[in-house]
Amino acid sequence: MDVVTTASSSEPRPEAVKKEAGGRWVALDLLRFVAVLLMVQGHVFTSLLDPSYEGQRWLRHHNFVHGYTAPMFLFASGLAFGYTTFRGWKANTTWGDGLAKRFRRYGWLLVIGYALHMPALALARLMEIDAGTLRHWLQVDVLQHIGVSLAILQLLALAVRREKVFVAVVGVMFAGVVLGAPLLWATDLSFLPTPIASYLNADTGSLFPLFPWAGFTYAGILVAYAARTAKRPSHDLAWPLLALTVTCFVLPIALNRTGLQPYGQHDFWKTDPYYFFFRLANVLAVLTAWCFVEKAADRRGWLDERAVDARGQKQTTKMGELLTVVRIVGAESLLIYVAHLVFLHGSVLSHGFEHATGRSLTIAQASVVATALLAAMVLLAWTWHEWKKGTWRFRVVQWSAIGSFAYLMLTSQ
Repeated sequence: MDVVTTASSSEPRPEAVKKEAGGRWVALDLLRFVAVLLMVQGHVFTSLLDPSYEGQRWLRHHNFVHGYTAPMFLFASGLAFGYTTFRGWKANTTWGDGLAKRFRRYGWLLVIGYALHMPALALARLMEIDAGTLRHWLQVDVLQHIGVSLAILQLLALAVRREKVFVAVVGVMFAGVVLGAPLLWATDLSFLPTPIASYLNADTGSLFPLFPWAGFTYAGILVAYAARTAKRPSHDLAWPLLALTVTCFVLPIALNRTGLQPYGQHDFWKTDPYYFFFRLANVLAVLTAWCFVEKAADRRGWLDERAVDARGQKQTTKMGELLTVVRIVGAESLLIYVAHLVFLHGSVLSHGFEHATGRSLTIAQASVVATALLAAMVLLAWTWHEWKKGTWRFRVVQWSAIGSFAYLMLTSQ
């Protein structure tokens, strides 16, 4: 990375350098950054806060907001995947090193997702677990969901090769997982192998099966398609996104009040299409708000990241430094997801912070822990992001960690 320098206050105000057309979508980076903030703070509070706070109004509002962390992550995953895929469609639908790297990433998401739920470390003990424990181990969480859903999308792009066909099929998939969720959740899928059934409904205890959760990912793809040719997506999409947000708010509420309910008895809060679109509207509202913020800030020149000082030297502005942090945190959000969960809840290798404190912290204490943990996660993300640039060193550490974990599995009792 280039050395970051800034002009001192005594120097003439630098002249902004024009940003390249079609660069980063700042609103998307900010959406992922906010999702990380909500995730870390929310998990700290729900895991460590004293139960005496339960029932208080502020905590109910807190839990409502925290409930949007997963939809925001899934939507942002689809949006980021679509935004990069559409802007390099030919390269991303032709087999090569870049595509192989994508599939390796999806594979790692699966491996790490299942590793976080391992019931035991020793391989011998894993071979002897009962059916109930196996079902719990194979539950689908966010990492497995994202790994599988993005792999499906990438395979689809490879198969169809044409953008319009791809986005049309994604639209059908979106409708299928959203509208079909109540029906699939009411279907006994015990005839299917557990690893497959876990991705379809919650009978095995899965938190994020594809029905209806993949709808958020597919919605992100559809929005990304609208931004595929925009030089400045926030400028072009702010008002259309606002209209879409209002529609997703108003239409399902209006339809629900008519009493139209074709599904009969079902889990409204987890599978109902009306509630899905209400949640999607809230996620879209966050993206829309950031689009308007980016649009206004861009027009005022506040988002210029590189500038030329009086000596004609290019320098990174303070805003450039801040946006770099935001982008890195967003780009490494899944690393932060894993690391903060291991810190809080532990793993088969060690106990987590929750084991030491239990649910005993005051609001002030939990706030301190959340702030410190978030700062640590930002530092971890930055270090990891920089470390990956030294490919051979990163590979050595990566394979050393894998080897050590395999050794422990084979030698533990």
